[in-house]
Amino acid sequence: MNPLWYVIQTKPGNEHRVETNLLNQEIETFLPLVETYQWKSGKMLETIKPFFPNYLFGRLDLAFHYYKAKWTRGVSKILGAGNEPVPISEKVIQSIKERMVIGNIVRLEEEMKEGDLVQITSGPFKDLTGIFKKKLSDSGRVRVLLSLIGVDVPIQISQRQIKKAA
Repeated sequence: MNPLWYVIQTKPGNEHRVETNLLNQEIETFLPLVETYQWKSGKMLETIKPFFPNYLFGRLDLAFHYYKAKWTRGVSKILGAGNEPVPISEKVIQSIKERMVIGNIVRLEEEMKEGDLVQITSGPFKDLTGIFKKKLSDSGRVRVLLSLIGVDVPIQISQRQIKKAA
């Protein structure tokens, strides 16, 4: 039988431990990561976290790998219906891999165009909305118009600090 991809739920914060333990048992894994940015002590800090916190993918032949994977240190369970693990489509894995860059990091950046309504997600203007004006540089600086006290004020901000408003 061909091994299929399954979603493995890990105990909180154990994604890397489970990945290492499964690889040591010669079970193929896939742990997509994402760059996130947090505003901390007045600075924008980059952190890399699992794309799906508390989950990773394992390629399992259930006849050989089920109990090895299920009882691996850090694993909560293999997702499925009741006690029966349910495989996921190879297309799901492929579509995530197509968005990846170096080191299993998934790129999520959405293209913004002039006039898009954006929300500021961090920093001194957090939770304010504005109008995306233009990208200023390849380093990620953008210009946004904020409507403050009835006047549109242009500000320069990191693209990582804004998202499209719904």
